[in-house]
Amino acid sequence: MAPDLTMPADVRREFLAEARVLRLATVDDDGWPAVVPLWFVAQPDARGELWVWNLNRARRTGRLEAGGRCGVTIDAGRDYHELHGLSARATPTRVADDDVPVAVRAAYAHKYFGSDEPLPHADHHTWFALALSAERSWDFRRLG
Repeated sequence: MAPDLTMPADVRREFLAEARVLRLATVDDDGWPAVVPLWFVAQPDARGELWVWNLNRARRTGRLEAGGRCGVTIDAGRDYHELHGLSARATPTRVADDDVPVAVRAAYAHKYFGSDEPLPHADHHTWFALALSAERSWDFRRLG
């Protein structure tokens, strides 16, 4: 019987807190996958678990605003026995800047800018909350 390589909940929480980049996949206008790396924070909310601060001018913004389906992958490790991460389907929700929880802004500012002050409003960015479904995780470190 194959070992269960699924990340336990506590390991998953720690992983998402420490991981710095997620890859977001949308479908472009020609029907091709468009995958981009984005910074994110994991802050569970009724609208979603992962939050990205997305450039307004990016093509993916329109696809996300339209409620398009997307996918995410977050992973780490270099050698085979170090590989761990998760992939999931994601449903994006655009969140008005004034409605973004202070905890999300603070976590983002701390994680990426080393600041104790919540991230201020920026006209050139839009927040999206990503609700995950059909998640799959793996943790090859569990192989021993």
